[in-house]
Amino acid sequence: MSELEQDKALTWTIHPARDNMRKTVLSLIFIAACLAFVFIFWGIIYGVIGLAFLFIALRPYYLPTRYELTATHVIVKTVFYTQKRQLSEFRAVLRGKNGVLLSPFSHKTFLNNFRGIYLFLPPDSDPIVSRIRELVPPPVEPPPAANP
Repeated sequence: MSELEQDKALTWTIHPARDNMRKTVLSLIFIAACLAFVFIFWGIIYGVIGLAFLFIALRPYYLPTRYELTATHVIVKTVFYTQKRQLSEFRAVLRGKNGVLLSPFSHKTFLNNFRGIYLFLPPDSDPIVSRIRELVPPPVEPPPAANP
């Protein structure tokens, strides 16, 4: 039996703001300048609304996300929520630049981003990806149709 079959979980944490401090500082300066502009010219209400929208949109970058992979589940924990999904729901593993997308469809479709779950990965992600590919079997292709 492998480690994950014995209820051992594979965990990792992604915190992009901490990993790239130069980009974080520059983005915070830009955000502060934009919000100051909104506060000055449109008032405090629009400034607070802008701050709320920016916080919601940028929270995956500025706040850490913890991922846990077990033999049967994938768990994504953030500061505000925890998402737990069974691996049996997924039919395909699509590798991207910064992680993998677990898709409930056996092929690429525009619904992948809405129905699937994207797992951001650390730079040394090859063991994690190979473990995910072991746990989520590749899609079964239908047999070709016979031509009459």
